[in-house]
Amino acid sequence: MQSFRIGDSVRILPRYAHLYPRDSGVIVAIRQDPIRQFNKYTVRFSDGSTAHLFEFQLGEVMGMNGSPGFFR
Repeated sequence: MQSFRIGDSVRILPRYAHLYPRDSGVIVAIRQDPIRQFNKYTVRFSDGSTAHLFEFQLGEVMGMNGSPGFFR
């Protein structure tokens, strides 16, 4: 089961953020891996670049009442 959907705003967890051009972006593609059970997400950053990240590297961006806002 995937935690994120296409179009979701996400933040890269601090432990991994230094590896990417930005610390947040939007999910643009999802690849499920039934063998390793780690979903891989393509994240587009505000500068237009993309990167492939695993689910455990990402956190949800949430605000008050579930609206986009801060990192959870």
